[in-house]
Amino acid sequence: MAEVLVQLLPEMLGLVITPGAIIGCILLLHSREPIRNASAFGAGFLVVYVMIAVSALLGGASDPGSTPPETSHGAGLMVGLVFLAVGCWIAGRPPRPDADHPALLRELESAGPRKAFVLGVALGVINPNLFLMISGMSIIASSTVSPTAALVAALLLLIAASLDFLVPIGVYRLLGDRARVGLDRLQAWMLRNSRSLTLAVLFGFGALFTVRGIVDLV
Repeated sequence: MAEVLVQLLPEMLGLVITPGAIIGCILLLHSREPIRNASAFGAGFLVVYVMIAVSALLGGASDPGSTPPETSHGAGLMVGLVFLAVGCWIAGRPPRPDADHPALLRELESAGPRKAFVLGVALGVINPNLFLMISGMSIIASSTVSPTAALVAALLLLIAASLDFLVPIGVYRLLGDRARVGLDRLQAWMLRNSRSLTLAVLFGFGALFTVRGIVDLV
């Protein structure tokens, strides 16, 4: 179990670092129903990851050694290559004007719980971190851990993905309006540096997963 958790550390760290999810959550904490809207957004986002986890567990990830290690290593390599490709594509595009927020974020400004949930699902589907969840489940599927340990590992991946929402919501719930100053500063900083943050995540994790995949396959 410990060995699997060590292997999953890059995936869990990547799932925690999701700039779009964090910005969207903070934005919704300024709405008329801050906790409900932000929670609905996070729930929609997590539905996508839960579906991947459940599908993988039912498909054999809970059966020790059901997937060859080469499959897991190949999945990790593909994740790295996808991240690098998306990073190169974004780097080749002209920067977005500072005042021009992504379309999904503009939609969140007027969202209620239902719309926030739908937008959370949409962001979860188009977010490159989706491949991190797939890579993590492939690692679990190729391991020899027990079904219970496989379930625990999958839950840890989901918890890591949840931190993008649990932390801002928790801070807001504890401090109320006093938290808005700090959250506003974080949101403004992330919006100003969204391109740099995205490229850092894509190239950083892309290089990590590519090298790891090649080393494991050789």
